[in-house]
Amino acid sequence: MIVLIALSGHAIADVYPQGDQGYTCQTTGGFFDFSPSGAIAACRQEIDEFCKSKGAPPIIGKITGEPSGPARFAKAEISFQCMTAADATLKKKEIVEAKNQQVRAEIENSKRMCQQDFGFVPGTPEFGNCLLELQKQNFENRRIEQGIAAQKELSESQLAQQRQSESDQATMNAMQMINRSLATPPVLIAPPAVRTYPSRVETDCTTHGSQTSCTTKPGGFGY
Repeated sequence: MIVLIALSGHAIADVYPQGDQGYTCQTTGGFFDFSPSGAIAACRQEIDEFCKSKGAPPIIGKITGEPSGPARFAKAEISFQCMTAADATLKKKEIVEAKNQQVRAEIENSKRMCQQDFGFVPGTPEFGNCLLELQKQNFENRRIEQGIAAQKELSESQLAQQRQSESDQATMNAMQMINRSLATPPVLIAPPAVRTYPSRVETDCTTHGSQTSCTTKPGGFGY
């Protein structure tokens, strides 16, 4: 039990490979980590040590965190890569090239649609207008996808803030209950009252001729 209590006071971080030289660090906070800040700090330390063992500094990606709640420890998750400055530059070039290839593929697909599906002849104004309209639609689709992704991240951030607020409120309520219990004096319970009953006296009289004599004696309790 002592060992479990000691371990519960510290955040525990683990690193998992995600492919394409990417990794994810997942952390469970300690017993006293009400916010995810402690779990995030533990994950950052684990990432630094992990990338140091590979001889390359970390490149931090997305960071998410959840505060603690009923029967739940605080959590954190960080995506990252271990790469040098040269590796990072090469990675950016690869990303740019991948986007250019996507645009070229969209243009070729639009040309095929304008010629085969709509019947426009390449080199004519109608073909050019068709190509322009399809590219506008492709651009709008990418903008919508980016907006959905950004809204999803915002919703996750708002949800994390709401959980943080609920966790803080639950902690405050618990502290207030403890303070009230310590400040309230103990209630003294009086012993049960003893009920008493009046005694009853019986009188016994005897007559001899013209004389009458009476004697009294206890006759039990009256009700």
